[in-house]
Amino acid sequence: MSTSKVFTLTFTGDVMLGRLIDQLMPVHVTNQHDERIATTFIKAHPTFLSKGNYTPSSPWGTTLPILHSSTLACINLETAVTTAPIPWPNKVFNYRMHPANLGPILHAGGIDYASLANNHTLDFDTEGLTETVQTLRAANVAYAGVGETSIDARKPAVLHLPRASEPIDEGQHRHTVHIYSASDHPRAWVNVPGFNLFDYSRETRDWLRKMLIDVQETKPALKIFSVHWGPNYAWQADGRITSLAHFLIDECGVDIVHGHSSHHVQGVEAYHGKLIIYGCGDFVDDYALNEEYRNDLGALWRVVVREKSGGGLGLERLEIFPTRVERFRAVLMDSGDADHAWVSQKIRELSGELGTTVKEGLGQEGEVIVELSGE
Repeated sequence: MSTSKVFTLTFTGDVMLGRLIDQLMPVHVTNQHDERIATTFIKAHPTFLSKGNYTPSSPWGTTLPILHSSTLACINLETAVTTAPIPWPNKVFNYRMHPANLGPILHAGGIDYASLANNHTLDFDTEGLTETVQTLRAANVAYAGVGETSIDARKPAVLHLPRASEPIDEGQHRHTVHIYSASDHPRAWVNVPGFNLFDYSRETRDWLRKMLIDVQETKPALKIFSVHWGPNYAWQADGRITSLAHFLIDECGVDIVHGHSSHHVQGVEAYHGKLIIYGCGDFVDDYALNEEYRNDLGALWRVVVREKSGGGLGLERLEIFPTRVERFRAVLMDSGDADHAWVSQKIRELSGELGTTVKEGLGQEGEVIVELSGE
C-alpha cells in the first residue's frame, strides 16, 4: 500500500555570480577593474578568499544542507554567462561570469532550475544571451524566460517530483512541475524576441492566460510562475503587482508565484490555498550594503507539498530560513542572531499587511512558518 509522499521545493532570490565572485574563481572573465577590487578583498580575507579557498561550493556557504535535501532547488540567475566583450549600451550595471564556472557552481548547490527573465540576462547583448543558454543546457540545468523566439521564451521548464533522474518505488507517482519565467523590466529589451517581457496591460493578461492555460497539452501537478517585477527598495508591492499575482492564481491556475527583483525581502501572501512570495531578496552577490533595506539579508524559501488522496499535489506550508551574505557567501543564520530576528519580524509585519498570518515562534530548525493547507 502506497503512502502520500512529501516533497520540498526551495527557492532563492537573486543569485549574482559575476563581477567579484567570478574574479575569485581560478578561471574568470577579463576585467582589470573588478580584478583590482577582488585582490583587495583577498588580501583582507585570505582564509576565505585566497586561491583555492573560494571554490564552486563557496557561494552557497552554509545553506548547502537545505539545498541538497530539497526535492527541487530553484534560483533567479542574475548575470549573463559569457565571454562576449560588448555590453548592452547605456546600462549602469552589466554583469557577466565565465561560462566555465556556471556548471560547477550550480552542481555544487544542487540547483535544478534557473530563472532567466530578469534585467541582467542580456547585459552582454544577444551574443551573451546565446552563450548563457548554451552553458545552462551543457550543465543540464533547466531554465525558462528566454529563447530564440518569443514562443520559446514563453515555454515552461519541465521538472519532476521526484527528479526524473531518481528511481521511484512501485506504486509511487512522478509528478510534473512547470516553471514559467517573465520580467517587467527593462523596457529597453522590448524588441528582443527571445526575452519574456511583460507589462500590466489587458493585452498582457490575454497572452499570459494563453501561455499558462490554452497552450498546455497536459496539466502539470504544480504550476510555478517565477517573476522579476517591481522597483528596487520598496517594502510592499504596488497594486498592479498584487492584482496580477491574484490573476495568475485565479485565472491561470498558478500554484506558486516566485517573485524577485526588490533586493530585499518582501511579504508573502497565502491566497486561496496558493502562495505568493512577492520578493525573495538577494541571496548571494557582491553588492554594496543598503543599511535601510538590508539587501545583505535574504532567505531560503522552502515550500512543502504533499500528495493529495484524490491525486495531485497540495501546498502544505512555507518554511523561511533567513540568510546573510558574508564574504561572497550565503550564510544560514542562527535563530539567536539579531539579523535573523530582523528578517523574521520584517516578514511577519509585511505579510500581516497582506492579510497573511505567520505562525508564532519558530520551527525546529529556526525557520519562520506560514501554514498553507488551512487556507
